[in-house]
Amino acid sequence: MSSPRLIAAVAALVLFPSLAPSAPVVFSASGADAASIQAEVDAFRDALGALNPNEPENFDGGRRQINWDAAPDAISDPNPFPGDFFNFGAAPRARGIEFRPSENPNAGPQELIADGFQLSSTEASGEPVRFGFEDELGVFSPERLFAPTGGTIFDVLFFDPADQKTPAATRGLGIIFTNVSETYDETGAPTTDAIVNLFLSGQDIGSDAPKLSFNAEASGPGGLSFLGILFDAPVIVGATVQAGFIPFDEATSGAGVVAMDDFIFGEPTVAPVPLPAGVVLLGSALLGGATVGRRRRRTA
Repeated sequence: MSSPRLIAAVAALVLFPSLAPSAPVVFSASGADAASIQAEVDAFRDALGALNPNEPENFDGGRRQINWDAAPDAISDPNPFPGDFFNFGAAPRARGIEFRPSENPNAGPQELIADGFQLSSTEASGEPVRFGFEDELGVFSPERLFAPTGGTIFDVLFFDPADQKTPAATRGLGIIFTNVSETYDETGAPTTDAIVNLFLSGQDIGSDAPKLSFNAEASGPGGLSFLGILFDAPVIVGATVQAGFIPFDEATSGAGVVAMDDFIFGEPTVAPVPLPAGVVLLGSALLGGATVGRRRRRTA
């Protein structure tokens, strides 16, 4: 079932003196199949803007996305998936996004840090589909899924699609999970086993504690969950994702295994060169008592 959109409070960020981004809008839904989350996924896509070409170019706004399904068998189960595959200098791989095992001591239990990634196989490949857990793992865009190996915690980073080296930021990140379960945190409060921790402008994903944390809704076996977080400006510099507690490559059954389908994100944007202090102070003075409007959420 689909939940109402939530507006999460965000701590003030020093993008420019006296200015901070508005609170994020959270898009969240879960259900037994793709139709259960389609409306929320579409709303998130529409909020980000048109789908940009998969070219090593910079676009003004819009979005990029990954559905994994065009990836070749050579980088799919049983072969490893290179985390930088979609940070590449030619179409159709130019997306400006990378996946890496987390090196941040704040990422979570070290025994849950992933050491690599894998894509599930297609039926035509002759390998077991959905990592061998067809009953527990559903698909949004058939037929490949993505999952970390050797652990369940990994990082997502953004780069300039035009040069693949310069760190970039995005205004929104959305992930489709499958087989998300209800669980409890250390205080006994109900939560789930699919978590997205965000790092915002000015933070170091390798050492800082994340600024914000969100849980995908529980979907149940074979179900799907969508979680999308949207800001007014490109302030997301990275994310640490936890996809369950049991890596699929160490599981004896599909219970507790979480995989992912589509990743949807705003055009990766390189931060502007900071203004000289005198110009910033002048701008702050001119702003005076002006207020910064916050995005109004739509009613569910």
